[in-house]
Amino acid sequence: MGTLLQDLRYGLRVLMKQPGFTAIAVLSLALGIGANTAIFSIVNAVLLRPLPYPHPERLMQISQSFPAIDNDAAGEPKFLFWQEQNQSFTALAIEQPIGSGVNLAGGSEAEYVSGVKVSKDFFDVLGVQPALGRVFTTAEDRTGGDRVAILSNGLWRQRFGADAGLVGKTVSINSENFVVVGILPQGFQYQSGFQYLQPADVFVPLRPSPQGDPDPNYRVIGRLRPTVTRQQAQADMQQVAEAFRAAYPQQMQEGEGVAVTPLHEKLTANVRPLLLILLGAVGLVLLIACANVANLQLVRAANRQKEMAIRVALGANWRRLLKQLLSEGMLLALAGGMAGLLLASWGIDALAALIPERLLPRFNDLALDWRVLGFTLASSLVTGIVFSLAPALQASRIDVSPALKEGGKGVTAAGRGRLRRILVVAEVALSLMLLVSAALLIRTFVNLRSVAPGFETRHVLTFQISPTGATYNTTAKVGDFYRRALERLDSLPGVQAAAVTSNLPLSAQFRMPFGIAGQPEHPESVQFRLITPEYFAVMQIPLRQGRVFADTDAAGAGNVAIVNEAFARKYLADASALGQTLMIGRGPRALAHQIVGVVGDVKQFALSSDAPPMMFIPAAQAPDGLTLVMRRFLSCQFVLRTSGEPAPLTAAVKQTMAEIDPALPVSHIRPMQQIVSESIAAERFNMALMGLFAGLGLALAGIGLYGVMSYSVAQRMHEIGIRMALGARRGAVLTMVIRQGVGLALAGVGIGLVGAFALTRLLSSLLYGVSATDPLTFAVVSLVLLGVALGACFVPARRATRVDPMIALRYE
Repeated sequence: MGTLLQDLRYGLRVLMKQPGFTAIAVLSLALGIGANTAIFSIVNAVLLRPLPYPHPERLMQISQSFPAIDNDAAGEPKFLFWQEQNQSFTALAIEQPIGSGVNLAGGSEAEYVSGVKVSKDFFDVLGVQPALGRVFTTAEDRTGGDRVAILSNGLWRQRFGADAGLVGKTVSINSENFVVVGILPQGFQYQSGFQYLQPADVFVPLRPSPQGDPDPNYRVIGRLRPTVTRQQAQADMQQVAEAFRAAYPQQMQEGEGVAVTPLHEKLTANVRPLLLILLGAVGLVLLIACANVANLQLVRAANRQKEMAIRVALGANWRRLLKQLLSEGMLLALAGGMAGLLLASWGIDALAALIPERLLPRFNDLALDWRVLGFTLASSLVTGIVFSLAPALQASRIDVSPALKEGGKGVTAAGRGRLRRILVVAEVALSLMLLVSAALLIRTFVNLRSVAPGFETRHVLTFQISPTGATYNTTAKVGDFYRRALERLDSLPGVQAAAVTSNLPLSAQFRMPFGIAGQPEHPESVQFRLITPEYFAVMQIPLRQGRVFADTDAAGAGNVAIVNEAFARKYLADASALGQTLMIGRGPRALAHQIVGVVGDVKQFALSSDAPPMMFIPAAQAPDGLTLVMRRFLSCQFVLRTSGEPAPLTAAVKQTMAEIDPALPVSHIRPMQQIVSESIAAERFNMALMGLFAGLGLALAGIGLYGVMSYSVAQRMHEIGIRMALGARRGAVLTMVIRQGVGLALAGVGIGLVGAFALTRLLSSLLYGVSATDPLTFAVVSLVLLGVALGACFVPARRATRVDPMIALRYE
């Protein structure tokens, strides 16, 4: 320990005597370690940090499974059967988001918040009990039970002023009175649904029934018994599934089974590959930084050769030299780690602002906790060892006698020069791999920005309303609300036209089974929309055949429908669409609608996917049951075509809707351009981070090449002087030095191209409109990198041409 402290003190003095070297090395390491720490903080928050519930490793999601399909859900009858028959779980619970939110009244003005329906054992499964009040009872979770609700702690504090007397009082949820029976503890969060929504604020009983919804619209979660493994639970649930098949064969499909998966794994399955790719990319940046600092260390070791020789002559063995150089490397690495941690603490806030809202679950948990601090420390220590090994090994091979002689400083320079060149080649290769990956993601983003969505995005304002409760329990009542709202909105200054749709493009989806009269029944379902007549005009979706809907297409008139071109191509390729009878739904309750028009295709899932087949019917012609089903899963989306920028109309729209029904809050009010922009937010995030990493790698590689060429010119000063004394022209000297540097860059580019061909295949799922091995991208990036290398070599080369032969020869 005394020797180590002595080495550290000596190393600190040496580093302080060389502030320029120390500053460059620490900055290089800070950039590499800081970027790694920032990305690891995301990986930690999303993938590594356990769910915030007691014994989270025992929380499982149980769902239907098929050989070729990963289904995350189940229906009510299956859940109840699983709950009764399983032997592996202390409790099972079922949940489902309440549409995209609920209208909450009580306290102050109405507010739109996230809500979820849960069975009575939900909080027992999660291992959480209310801070005030109680959980749901068995009677409340049955059909006809009392209307009760449990509120999140945040909603209780923000909306109700943390009133402890709220328990037992009534609040209005979707125009129905619910008694608040519990307030959840502070810090509790649960994100419901099958995409990343806001944490739920309102919980109400789901009341599953054996005669309830059999469709896989629900998430089932369970808590394993302490002595049961996941594999044992999987085997047990498979037996339960076979028992259900024997009892209810009509409700089990061929090949259907049951999957038991850790809940944390299910929540992060979609983002795991992306985060691992980003972590790998930022790891390449750290490797480049290590190579850079190792090069600086080698240059520094060359200047300390005589010092090392004296140490050996005085009795120091190679292990002693190794300890000394490693201790100096550790000091540099720890200083770089501390600076990197400071950069990461600033960068995390920038990352949180950059992360798309629904891209990553739990991204609000970003923090520098003990895992992140441990990762930073480990990265710093490993980095210190890596970049100290090269100069330490060189020092262990020192030949004492020549090194102590005057002029002996060049004896081992050739070996060090080869190692420095190898490190530069590695830096260039790694930089090219990052640059190619970033260029492909940039091209993907540009390609997506140029995709025509099938409608006009400019001058369109959208917002959401959820008409629920007895006031809006029929199509006629909802239609009257639409009529009054659209009349008022149309009269607003700056509004050219207004309409309603059940779904906006590039947002939530809704499918319905269908058939065509005279054709065999189609087994699949397609996208389905309820709209008001002006919808196509507001969105400027072109009409290809027939006509659009009119106000006369109301209840009691002939049922009509419109399909898009994708539907006509796929299902009506051999006949005209107009006049065909479309059967919407299955069995005797299917709705017959005559097709009166064909409209252009519109992107629905993403700009990168093809427009799906779609069918539209007038909202006024939907039966009451269909209207209620749509309201169960979806809100009403209003769209307004404006004469100018839509944002200034926000206040007027909110006031108008409040005057029509103050119990229906307006939510998600935003321009259509914002929705389109948010649809490619993930690609923007990928591009920004990979571009940042590539830029750091390129800068570090350029600095490394500049450093090697500068040192090479300094070492060859005598040779260059002789060449110029013998008549070499400045242009020849310039060419000689640049050729050497560009040769290193070419070697790095060659190796990097091979690595990039392998690396970019991992990105293929993130690309659109460009191949993972696109030749143009590879060629352009290679030329850019060679251009940077040429610039890095030019300054040392110019310095070489200014050498005075007499001074150089006299110096030697």
